[in-house]
Amino acid sequence: MSGLCQSPADETANPSANKKLDTLLVYGNGFLFSAREPDGWYGDTDKIARYYNSNLIFIPDDPKSRAAHVNIRIRLNNKETKDPSEDMQTDMTGYKSKYPDVKFAELAVSHPQYKTCARLFYFENDFYEYVVYVDPGPEVKLNFSVAMSKESKPATPEELKAFQDILSSLTWISGNVVPK
Repeated sequence: MSGLCQSPADETANPSANKKLDTLLVYGNGFLFSAREPDGWYGDTDKIARYYNSNLIFIPDDPKSRAAHVNIRIRLNNKETKDPSEDMQTDMTGYKSKYPDVKFAELAVSHPQYKTCARLFYFENDFYEYVVYVDPGPEVKLNFSVAMSKESKPATPEELKAFQDILSSLTWISGNVVPK
């Protein structure tokens, strides 16, 4: 089970100009985290997120991005190692054995507080997957997988900015949640 709560935007903002709520709180059995919706994107924790096996998915408003099937997904996973770069290397090796033509590239995104490992998985002119593993700290038994998918072409600067904005806003709040 996963849920979504939203906190109102800053009360000093012009309410008629600011219809977007500020922070999305996502919760389920054993977790509570938050992320911000970037301008031009909306978050879902229901049908769309479940379809993509995610706790939270962001969908762009831009018709061009939607036509390229762009989305940004956040999923919590049990920690396999203490270092996200080890998890990434394991996944890259497995992906390469399954898809020998896949290419990998460095990805220049990060979280301001948490340890991360970021890579681009891609098939040129076909599919691009921007992947970041995020470790919210040694006391947390879960880690985040943040991924943006796009068909045919690499992400635009605007799409990469939204990806970085979501990644930077990601905040682990608690592991002591038992939804009713």
